[in-house]
Amino acid sequence: MKISIVVPSKGCKYLGYLLTGLRDQNVKPNEVVLVVKECDLRHVEDLCSRNNLPCAIIEQKSGYFTHALNMGKREAKGDLIIFTDDDAIPLGKWIERYIKLHTMYPNIAGISSRDIYLNLENMRIMPTPDDKVVTKLYRWAIRPWLERPHPLLSRYRMGVYLTKNLNIAHGPFIPDKGCLSLPFRGVNMSFKASYIYDAWFPEHELLKRVPSNEQYFGLQLILKGLDTIYAPGNPVLHIAREESLSRTRDKTANAEYYIMKTLFKELLSKYGFD
Repeated sequence: MKISIVVPSKGCKYLGYLLTGLRDQNVKPNEVVLVVKECDLRHVEDLCSRNNLPCAIIEQKSGYFTHALNMGKREAKGDLIIFTDDDAIPLGKWIERYIKLHTMYPNIAGISSRDIYLNLENMRIMPTPDDKVVTKLYRWAIRPWLERPHPLLSRYRMGVYLTKNLNIAHGPFIPDKGCLSLPFRGVNMSFKASYIYDAWFPEHELLKRVPSNEQYFGLQLILKGLDTIYAPGNPVLHIAREESLSRTRDKTANAEYYIMKTLFKELLSKYGFD
């Protein structure tokens, strides 16, 4: 099974940590597709060379985050395509675990796992919002009544699902238990290439950070009669940055969420679901 790692990067500030993590995998990737924007290409080439990684470097001159993801997907040639971010640090058996999971579940199109925040200054693990007791209690006791899944996603209610109101919700099995689930986070998700040839991340001139782009991608697979699952046992460390931790407070967030709801509605209508 040939492995492609797809990584979008703007600025490439933390890219060295990711590439070192890929270098130290016990199973090496066949290619690392880097879609870089506003980066020093010579520096990126040097990082790939120093880590002895087979990199395909694509310079992104226009577009935003999901444009980069689609560019990387088009370039990837592996049987298994794993998406991550440039500020992630994969653990040593990350690729091997994904290979084993996809072998164990041959009919599952996509498998995602979790991320764990890492404070780079003191190298300490930080709790994520998913780990808070109050969050878990809400997902068990309240969310099932207030945020019911779209009928198409009723089997996905324990994981990440689309609600009747076309919002993305996390069920009670997130982040600790395996279940049917839309892709959890783009920093740690994998797909069999044969199942995603005609699935794409949403592109829109007003979408820059593109919330829920992972779930939009996964929903296309479900609409084709395929399934995706969440497996908590293959995490990546995710460098904690203010930019990442404050995305939901960004002044453009509401506008982008509205656009995404419109795109979800259009996608469902395309397949005959209103």
